Parts: sequence; C-alpha cells; structure tokens
Amino acid sequence: MSQQTTIAGRYEIAALIGQGGMGAVYRALDTKTGETVAIKSLKSEVVEGNPDLVERFTREAEVLRRLNHPSIVAILDAIEDNNQYHIIMEYVSGGSLRDLLRKQGQLPVARVLEIALDLADALTRTHRLKIIHRDIKPANVLLAEDGTPRLTDFGVAHLDDLSRVTQTGSVIGTYAYLSPEACNGELQDERADIWSFGVVLFEMLAGKNPFDQGSPAQTLMAILNSLVPTLSEFRPDVPPSLEVLINRMLSKSKEDRIDSVRQVGAELEAILRSLDTQARANVRDILPATSGSRFTSATPTPAALPFSAEPDESRTPEATPSTKTPFSDATPNS
Repeated sequence: MSQQTTIAGRYEIAALIGQGGMGAVYRALDTKTGETVAIKSLKSEVVEGNPDLVERFTREAEVLRRLNHPSIVAILDAIEDNNQYHIIMEYVSGGSLRDLLRKQGQLPVARVLEIALDLADALTRTHRLKIIHRDIKPANVLLAEDGTPRLTDFGVAHLDDLSRVTQTGSVIGTYAYLSPEACNGELQDERADIWSFGVVLFEMLAGKNPFDQGSPAQTLMAILNSLVPTLSEFRPDVPPSLEVLINRMLSKSKEDRIDSVRQVGAELEAILRSLDTQARANVRDILPATSGSRFTSATPTPAALPFSAEPDESRTPEATPSTKTPFSDATPNS
C-alpha cells in the first residue's frame, strides 16, 4: 500500500502485520468506532491484469459475510478504494497457532482438545453452509488474548455445492496439510478439511507435522504413500481414543475417512470428558452442562445457535451466493 495511511477516510494504518507476494495485512484504527481492526489488502501492482486474484479476494469477503461464528474471524467491511481492494476484519491480537507451536512445541492434551473443539464448531458451521475451507493449517488459526482460536484465511474456500468444489487437475492449499485427493488434483469435499484438521491435531500433540519432508515433492509423496507416524511414540500421554480418531481423520482413502466434522467434534467432547479433573484444570468450561453434546443434539440449544443452527438471516447473507460484489465504494459507512 504505497504511502497510503488512511483507507476510505476512516481506517488509519498503524502497522504492517504481515505480507506476501499478493497482499499485506495491517493493524489499523477505525476512527469512527475507536476500535483496532485488521485490514487485508491486495497489492495494487498485482491487481492490474489479474482478474482471478480479485475474484479470489472477493470470494473470501463473500465467504466471511456468510459465516457467523465466534471461532471464525469476523468481517466488518469490504472496500474498494482508488482501485485498491481491502477486507476489514476483527483484530485478533494473540498471534497464530503456528507462532504458539514454534514457541512451545507440543501442547498439553487438554489444551489441544480445547482448541480442537472450537475449530470443530467453526468447521461444522462452515460445512453446514456448504463451504470448504481448503487451507486449514496452524498459520490460519489466530489466537485471541484469552487463547480462544479464530479460523481465518478463506481465500481459497469455495461457495459452490460440495460435489463441485475443485476442478480436476488443480492443487490448492498448503503442501504439508493437503489431503491425498488434493495432492492428486481430484475433486474435494468436506473430507479434505477433515484431513487437514487431523494433520493440525497431530502437529499440536507431536510438535511436528506428520508428512512435512522439507520440499514440496517429497512432502506430496509422503502424504500419498507414507504411513501416519505413531503418535504415541512422540506423546505417550495421548489417550488411545484420540490417536485412533486422528488416524481415522488421516485415512488415505477419503471413502474410509471419518466423513463428518460434527462427528469429530462429538468424539473430541467425549475424549475431553474422559480426562481426569487435574488434566482439565486449566481448560475453559466449554463442555455442555449435561452429558449431551452440542454436536449431536437434534435441537440446538440457544448457546449452540451461532454454530449449529440454520443461518440467522438477520445477521448472515442469504444462502444463495449473491451475484453482486461484496465490496462497497470508499464512502464510509454511516
């Protein structure tokens, strides 16, 4: 963002958080509300002559508008200002799960389950709306100051029917977290997200990615051909039921893989309940008060509505993707 310090006369850029070849993320002040926000911006030099990039960026804004969940980064606005595209999002100040893993390596079992349950909630909501994330990895899980996770970066997500999310022959996502079918450029559905989620679970417990070999080619070969490492060899304290669940999530054949993130969440709840009181001492009170499950109840309780009920049309855009761009003009919202 060359020399631009204010967007739409409202958002004052405070600091660069991170950047890549296509865009950058900034911390900014919303001068209207006084709140700190995050702004994801496309670099102007790559927008020109690259309609696919703009389409992907627009898609991310549309996806975020449709999702409404406490464990998914919230979109506040989407702006086109002087032919520059920006997504205004809530600012999550605690760094990413990748940062945490680099500092701590292996995480306590109860902490892993705590994070995993929130992510399972978020993905249950996502899949219910027929959206596949397709790039689940620690870098795309942000942590709030209280440690609660926020799933972010829906830039490669797809809004269409689950049976048509990826055209044959395309490989989208981050290599070490790709499912076998993604490595082969095959059609993907929600089970591709479940695979990537399983890789993240393994990494949080073992302190290492089960397939990362240091180069894209070797990593893809490991995903396609290598057995999942034995998790208990890295973490003898992992409950056997959790290791079994992760192995089911990491089945090479998607036909044999656990096929519902709601079922993953229900099993994670059961595993967390099975831990002794001391192991759960520092875990937030995230289990239902009764022995029931927020993932399997037929009628969602009010507390579960944001992530398991039908979309709230008063707060969430209609289920059918709009043909209109989600980007407003540069006039600040009133």
